[in-house]
Amino acid sequence: MKRTAGITLIELMVVIALIGVVLALAAPTFKDMILMQRLRSINSELVTDMQFARSEAVARRDFARVFFKSAPDGTATCYTIYTSAANNTRCDCLAGPGAACSGTMVEIKTVKVPSSLGIQVKPQAGQPVAFAFDWRTGGLYLIPTDNVPRLLDLFVAETFIDNSRKLATQLNAAGRPLVCRPSGSTMNEAEC
Repeated sequence: MKRTAGITLIELMVVIALIGVVLALAAPTFKDMILMQRLRSINSELVTDMQFARSEAVARRDFARVFFKSAPDGTATCYTIYTSAANNTRCDCLAGPGAACSGTMVEIKTVKVPSSLGIQVKPQAGQPVAFAFDWRTGGLYLIPTDNVPRLLDLFVAETFIDNSRKLATQLNAAGRPLVCRPSGSTMNEAEC
C-alpha cells in the first residue's frame, strides 16, 4: 500500500487547538500592552499641549488658560486651552474640539478623552481645575473668579487607567513640565 505525503485531520485539529490556547493566553497581555501604550500616548499629548499653551501665551501676548473638566456621568474627561478677557469664564471642553468656547473666549485646543478608551486625564486631587500661563514669564497663575490672578507654585495633572497605572505631569512655577509616577503607581518613570 502506497502512502501519500500530507497531514491528517487529527494533526490539523491538534495544531489549531494549540494555536487557540496560545492566543487565549496572549490576548489579555496584548490588550494590556495596548492600554499602557494609550496611557503613555495621552500623557505625552498632555505634556506637549502644556508646552504649546506656554508658547501660545507668549505668541498671543495674553494669558493662555487651561481648564480641565469631567463629565458628570463619567463618559469623558477633557481639557481646553483658550484665551479670554475675563477671569470668570470657562470653556466647556465636553462640547468637543471647535465647540468648547463661546463669546469672547478663543479656543486654542480642546482634547476630549472618552471613557471608552479606558484612560482619564484630571487634575490631581486638591489641585485647581483651571490655571493660566503668563505671557511675560511663562509662569503659572491661578485663575480666580475676580480680576487678580495669583501665582501658582505647582500644578499636577494625572493621566491614569487605575491607581496602579498612573502618570503625573507636574508643571513647576516657571511652567515647565516633568513626568513622574505618583506613589503607588507601578509605571517605569521616576517617582514624584
